[in-house]
Amino acid sequence: MSRCSLWASAVGAMLMLAGPCAAAQPQPDAVRSTLLDSTAAPSAAPTLRLDSLLAAAARGNPSLQAARLKAEARAQRGAQAGALPDPTVGATAFPVPLVTARGEQRTQWRVQQAIPFPGTRSLRREVADLGADVARADAQALEQTLALRIRRAYYTLVRVQAHERAIRRFQADLEQFEQAAIAQYEVGEEGQSAVLKAQIERQRLQTRLEGLAAERQSVLQTLARLTGRAALAERDTQVEIPSRSDLPSTAPDEALDRRPEAEKLRRRIEQSEREVELAKTEQWPDFTVGAQYVDIAATDLTPTMTGRDALALSVGVTVPLWRSKQEANIQEAQIERRRAETELADFRLTVRTRLADLRQQIERQQRQLALLDETLLPKAETALETALSGYRTGQNDFLDLLDAERTLFQLRLQRASVFARLLTTQAEWERTAGRVGLTGAVE
Repeated sequence: MSRCSLWASAVGAMLMLAGPCAAAQPQPDAVRSTLLDSTAAPSAAPTLRLDSLLAAAARGNPSLQAARLKAEARAQRGAQAGALPDPTVGATAFPVPLVTARGEQRTQWRVQQAIPFPGTRSLRREVADLGADVARADAQALEQTLALRIRRAYYTLVRVQAHERAIRRFQADLEQFEQAAIAQYEVGEEGQSAVLKAQIERQRLQTRLEGLAAERQSVLQTLARLTGRAALAERDTQVEIPSRSDLPSTAPDEALDRRPEAEKLRRRIEQSEREVELAKTEQWPDFTVGAQYVDIAATDLTPTMTGRDALALSVGVTVPLWRSKQEANIQEAQIERRRAETELADFRLTVRTRLADLRQQIERQQRQLALLDETLLPKAETALETALSGYRTGQNDFLDLLDAERTLFQLRLQRASVFARLLTTQAEWERTAGRVGLTGAVE
């Protein structure tokens, strides 16, 4: 092949390179509207939706089901605690005859019923019902925590997917670069090192793809465990790219009204107060009422001798003699109340500071995203176009072109990471504000 033919081939390869690269570079407006330029590429893999994962966890997460069953079981304790004690029925037989003036006693029958001091039963029921409320709050808190964990995993898949698509796009560009470098090398316009650089870069990208595939599989295993859907870990999936949402203004007190953990602590405080009242009530005696029937056989004694079918009524009280036990019970309930009040104060401070910290993180990540969309990515795209134009005219070498493409590639990866972190931080803010659950956002 003549030198002119070789040069024509090189120019043709460069024109082929320039066409796809220029067409693939989006305008700044397009960059601002998407996570990555190539995220809209069609894929044969099924699409995994966040709302379907949340719904699956609400139905199938074993830990959540166990927490709900625990709350349901605790709800049955109120009827038990507020009921009267079971009555006692007894009978007495006389192996050795016991003869009275009226006749021989054959058996004695008795029944007794314990009656707690007035108000004790209702307080016991309230304590049990408040314990059920605590269990329900635990289940609700677990539900919100599960929702946050699922969203974190999902947004990790968003980042992994964006990185994979950016890498594949870079690989395709490198392949075209490599072909152009080979054509240049054949006509003596480029050294062999340019070809090797392109090949090494593509192989390095392949190792990064393998690492992302392992990370994707690990995240899918996590989602399978959280949702109770084992099939998630056995298939390749794609995820939808969610949009950023504006966070509503939430005061710490408003967040406390939504957080089930705060409701749990409030119920524990109320439960401790009722336990103090119950312990004071138990210082008073309980009552016992009963009836006894004596079966006496008929004899031929004179009618003036009565005593057959004797019936006796009885009443008794318990004597709370050992006061130290009741006093210790009161002290324990009072200490538990103070402990719950302290935990609630600490939780209120934690929510207040966490909301402020997360909002600052969101604002910082939004600024980073705006900088990437409005300044860095457009400049990197312009720099790549300039390097490509200079390479086409012989003013730049292959390494300048590769460096410009690598810079744009790194910025795209950085944007995907910042975007995923922003979504995760928003999810954490909504969890802290009590605005999210497995069934969607809490109004």
